[in-house]
Amino acid sequence: SSSSSSSSYVDHSHLYNNTYHPQAPEPNYTDLGPTTKLNLFTAINSAMQTAMKTDPTAIMFGEDVAFGGVFRCSQDLREEFGEGRVFNTPLSENGIAGMAIGYASAGGTAIGEIQFGDYIFPAFDQIVNEMAKFRFRSGNQWNCGGVTLRTPVGAVSCNR
Repeated sequence: SSSSSSSSYVDHSHLYNNTYHPQAPEPNYTDLGPTTKLNLFTAINSAMQTAMKTDPTAIMFGEDVAFGGVFRCSQDLREEFGEGRVFNTPLSENGIAGMAIGYASAGGTAIGEIQFGDYIFPAFDQIVNEMAKFRFRSGNQWNCGGVTLRTPVGAVSCNR
């Protein structure tokens, strides 16, 4: 059973203190191990799981990600990595993008999810005017290269 809305408060204040996180260690690509055929959502889940395992600064947040997400891409990740690293946010796409930029600028790895591509437009101000220009505006002293913003897009076929 997935963790539904609980009344317990989770303190995320450590995300806002602008403490620099050291670079994550380089992953070991020499032992790739066996391969497995995956569909799209299990491949995305596996990639996010790998990122969370290999980078202690990685956090995942967005609309319903703690419950597995609407397409189940973050399924079981909260149980594995804890509520401090995988958590829901309010329905604020601009806030999700802004938080990702702020966390990554402090050296962390931010994996933000905007629930549907149709809702990304309010976040464009942060994406275009902040994220894309961050390094330039600081004279190459700062960056927010640790941001991944994920959003599903596509069309539904309606065969009659």
